[in-house]
Amino acid sequence: MPTPEISIVIPCYDRIALLERTLAACLRQQAPDGVVWEIIVADNHPDQLAAPMVARLAGGAVPVRHVIAGERNIAAARNAGVAAARGRLVAFVDDDEAPEPGWLAAHYTCHQRTGADATFGPKYPVFEGGHAPSWDPAGAFYTTDFRLPPDTRIHPLRWWPPQPRGLGTGNSMLRRDTCLAGDHPFDEVRGASGGEDTLLLLRLALEGRSLVWCPDARVLEFNEAGRLNPDYMARRVRRSGRHSLQGRMSISRHPLLAAVQAGVVGLGQAVVYGILWRLTGRMKYRMQMNKGIGKIGLSGLDFIPEGR
Repeated sequence: MPTPEISIVIPCYDRIALLERTLAACLRQQAPDGVVWEIIVADNHPDQLAAPMVARLAGGAVPVRHVIAGERNIAAARNAGVAAARGRLVAFVDDDEAPEPGWLAAHYTCHQRTGADATFGPKYPVFEGGHAPSWDPAGAFYTTDFRLPPDTRIHPLRWWPPQPRGLGTGNSMLRRDTCLAGDHPFDEVRGASGGEDTLLLLRLALEGRSLVWCPDARVLEFNEAGRLNPDYMARRVRRSGRHSLQGRMSISRHPLLAAVQAGVVGLGQAVVYGILWRLTGRMKYRMQMNKGIGKIGLSGLDFIPEGR
């Protein structure tokens, strides 16, 4: 078997029905002529729930491998997948996402065309029950689309002109040699609560790596009923703000100054949007208020249960 050019890494825990959907979508991908690729499932559950499914798929045209990734820690799962990957390019897709046709080829050709260190694509939601929640009928808070032209370089550390926020590895392809060096590129201390990918990408930006937007590399993210209430989303947004604060402190030569700067922005955001929420009742203001609260540091980092 030739050495793969691309490795798709799928971290997983216990969403086995969704993982089957993800794997089916990945196996339907078509790589450019002559490009060999593989799939790696990094299983984070102590009972290795994904192993039987991977065993059923292992004999197909595309190699599918199962790797043990310890117990629940998303960073450890990503690291285990990277360690097992043989490709010079590593694509990440989450176990609740299904890449659309052309996803793999879009990321790969964008790398070839631009020489990027990392490419990122949009996420569009699919909802259990068939429709978005009534408090967010357009599904805006479940969508990640920066609406940038193809091949636009992203600069997440710049404040002006305004840059896209919320960059993550859930739909990405990274060059192994420039982005995933070392045994543990993702910080496993942050693995229980997330934010490990935010920190990695901020560090890559600080190093001057080329991070490029690839709008044709689309995935669909399935949102079960437990994600569809505004309280869940408020906690998720608040934690995201805390991740942003921690990431900027971690890469700064002056962490205290970085915390003060983020706190000032967060306080203004919390106050202004809090007032607007009270006056209008509009959920978009509630979510922006919670983002600001997270930047002040007033947010937990625990796993957020997706209650029914």
